[in-house]
Order: sequence, then structure tokens, then C-alpha cells
Amino acid sequence: MIVRLEKEQQKSARSKLLADPVYIISLDALRKMKQDGHTQLSPVELFLSAQEFCETLLALPDVIEGLDDEIDDLEDETEGENDAMLIMALATAQLQARSKKCVGIDIRKIIFHIYERLDGHDLLWPLIEQMTDKEDARWLEGKKTNLLNYELQEIELNGGGSEEVKAFMNEYTQATLALTPDEIRSTLIVLSSLNLEYGHAFDEQIALLCGKLGITPSEVHNHFEKESGCQVFNGPVSGQFNKKQ
Repeated sequence: MIVRLEKEQQKSARSKLLADPVYIISLDALRKMKQDGHTQLSPVELFLSAQEFCETLLALPDVIEGLDDEIDDLEDETEGENDAMLIMALATAQLQARSKKCVGIDIRKIIFHIYERLDGHDLLWPLIEQMTDKEDARWLEGKKTNLLNYELQEIELNGGGSEEVKAFMNEYTQATLALTPDEIRSTLIVLSSLNLEYGHAFDEQIALLCGKLGITPSEVHNHFEKESGCQVFNGPVSGQFNKKQ
């Protein structure tokens, strides 16, 4: 259940996770936990471990009945004293994000039970507070842009060329296609701005996302032609583009 990755594996995983709003929201808090010595696991390893924990829970015939046993197993498997807490706290955020898709499962009850098991842990509520402070749409769009820019610059600094950049952005786009329409619109805001910076290098990826929404790249281009550079990131997550009738 605990995911451990080599450096190159983490780089590949990040290209997909950057499309996940929960990962973006939790990233700073997880980095701080590692920097402060509360865990030896990276943000990517923690987040993917939480995903594995969620999948294990949702595969149970009766989640509530088996929840305590799965928590016990997780605590036995983790090496750091805070790792199980961090993974379970992330899992609650992930479960909440996918609650509408979990028909017939009482996600709220699962989350409350996990919190009951974690009650009293010194790091729990500071972690939750840091994550919930980041749920503003404008902050999220700006953070996505900064993180994508960082990853692209890292590829260049490490001697990577256009093929490496294209591969990274293709993985990011494929992960984005699995998101909700509102989340895809949010990503289009970010990606369209980067596309201008990088000389329309990501036209292909934008076309894929537009196709998913039923709009054309020219509609996106026209939208950004009307916006000043500082306004590009400040539009609401939903309602930027209307699907063609």
C-alpha cells in the first residue's frame, strides 16, 4: 500500500498528478512536512499511497465494517510515525473529491471515522488547515501555472529537449482528460497562458482538451485575446467557455 518511487518514476508521476486539484492543494503542506522532518516520504509518494488506500477501501464489500482493519494494516506497514496519519488525511480529501462518483457508499461516514481514529494527532489539524486554505480557484490556477513552469524548466536544465517536453505535456493532458468539465476548463486557463509563453508549443494538447469540452481552440484563443496578461489566471473555474449547441 505504501508507494515508493525512484527519482525518474516520481518525475513521471508528477506529470499526471499536476492535473489533480487535490494534489495541487496539498503539495505545499506535504513539502513542509518533509522539510520539517515529519516524514521521509515525498509528496508524490504520500499522495499515491493515499490513492492506494482509497482504492483498497472502496473495493471492500462493506467499507465501514473493514475500515478499522485496513487502518491497522496501514499503520503496521508505514515506517515513519506520521506517515499513516498523512496518508489517511490525504485519503479523506481524495474521497471527498470523488464522493459524487461513489454511488451507494457513505463517503461522509468513512471520512468521519478516519478522523476519529486520527483524533489527537498533533499534526492533523495544521495539515488540514493548510490544505483547506488553498481551495480558492484563483490561487489554484496560479499554483498550477507555477508548478508546470517549474517542471518544464527542470526538463530544460537537465538537458531535455522538445521531445521530453512533449512527452511530459502529453501525460499531463491525458490525466486532465479524466477530470470533470469544470476542472478541464480550469486547466485550459492555465495551459493557454503557458502556450502563449512557449510559442504555441502546446496547441495539440489544447485541441484535445477543447474536444473533450465540445469547443474549438479558436474560441479559447478569442477568449484570451480579450484578456490582459494579469487577468488570464483570474477568471472563475467554470463558465469561461460555453459548449457549442
